[in-house]
Amino acid sequence: MDRLLTVRELAERLRVTPTCVYRWLAESRLPAVRFSKRCVRFRESDVQQLLDELRNADADSEKTTPASRTRFERLKPSSRAKTL
Repeated sequence: MDRLLTVRELAERLRVTPTCVYRWLAESRLPAVRFSKRCVRFRESDVQQLLDELRNADADSEKTTPASRTRFERLKPSSRAKTL
C-alpha cells in the first residue's frame, strides 16, 4: 500500500509552496485522493511517476533542441568576454 503525502509533505518534496500545490491541484496537474472537500492526499507512487515523466520529457527536449545548453550555461560569461 502506498504512503499518502499531505500537501505540506508534497510541497517540501517538490520544493514549492503549499499554495503552488493547491494551484496545481485545481488545474488538475496532480493526481490526488480526496477524502472530503478539504482533505486531500497524494500517493507517493503517483508523485514519483510524475517526477520520472518530467525528467524524461526534460531529457528528451534537451536532445532535440539545437541549443541544448541549460539556462545556467547560457547565463555564464563567454571565455571571450572582457573582465574589468
